[in-house]
Amino acid sequence: MNEVILGQVLAPRPRAELTSPGMADEALNWLRDVLGTVAPRDPRTRRLGERRPRLELLAELCDRETFLLVTSWLGSEAVPAITSKQAYADDLRLWAGVARELGGHERLFVGAVTPGMIETWTKTQKAQGKAPRTINRRLSVLTALTEYAAWRTKQPIASPVTKHDRSKVDPLDETTATPILEVPEFQAVVQAAETPRQAVVPVLIYALAGRVTECCTARMHHLKSHDGQRQLDLRRKGGKGRVWPLPHRLGELIDVATAGRTEGPILVDDEGRPMDRHSVDRLLTRLAKLAGVLSERDLTPHVLRASKLTHMHDAGTKVDEIQDYADHAHIETTLRYIRRRDSSAMKARHAQAAVSVYDHLIDRFVVVGDRPAAPAE
Repeated sequence: MNEVILGQVLAPRPRAELTSPGMADEALNWLRDVLGTVAPRDPRTRRLGERRPRLELLAELCDRETFLLVTSWLGSEAVPAITSKQAYADDLRLWAGVARELGGHERLFVGAVTPGMIETWTKTQKAQGKAPRTINRRLSVLTALTEYAAWRTKQPIASPVTKHDRSKVDPLDETTATPILEVPEFQAVVQAAETPRQAVVPVLIYALAGRVTECCTARMHHLKSHDGQRQLDLRRKGGKGRVWPLPHRLGELIDVATAGRTEGPILVDDEGRPMDRHSVDRLLTRLAKLAGVLSERDLTPHVLRASKLTHMHDAGTKVDEIQDYADHAHIETTLRYIRRRDSSAMKARHAQAAVSVYDHLIDRFVVVGDRPAAPAE
């Protein structure tokens, strides 16, 4: 590999460890761009540092063989979604910290994290109140990397994660589920926007039931016209290309927000800087606070996506059409939204039906109309 390009990508690594991972320069640069940048948090002060390429951070934290394995893994179709590649890279940085703190390993390697470390880590996570789904997702990264390593090396490598390490997840637990905005609440969020650039963010994500990465990577040249119809070429999860006809009013809002630009991303902040999932999260959470919705939760792009799909169900849209609109690979994913809504309606219906049983019995304890209830004798 060209040493100049390699030096640009992996500058902090000692020269002896900068051996080519066997990919062309363009492929490594592609992976660097796909993984993007992140602001690493200091483990002691908990302060965020300067944004750096995730690939560069992995190069510093992994030993040579593991770094080559990780780049091969993250660059392959074993991890098809860009957001998954980025999340896995971040989780590997977490496990590198665990291996360093509990095992004394300066660099992460396959096998550095042992079953004993995992037991300690999972107990700590539970003590800190971390969600079971979050714990399991981070454990799954170790399992997936180990499986990929076994496939690449053709050697039997056992995952340090067992079924006993994974937290029990109640599929019907609604306390950790993505909240849903009702239509008036979503309208209040849009109303809270102060500029067209702010308004187009929640409107675009909601209208397309889009994932944040899909919307952030949509660029001006993806906007096209066909037979008088504005369209958006949207690259969805897994690299699936979709052509999205845009409603006229949404097209007008995009035109105002982009102010005649013909290049660059569609979503930019008020300073003209491209937006990523972090800046979108910050904007949506701020708009939600101004609108007075989701007081105990952050408004995330996924909340808007889930809200749109739920509103489609409320409007009587067939489940297979909702699945197609959301680009869900499995119908079970779509049904999660519908079951939550139907479950809530069912509970309300049966709870209301119970009123006829006890209604006349509580008249003496509660106010009936404008008349105070009679005191108990």
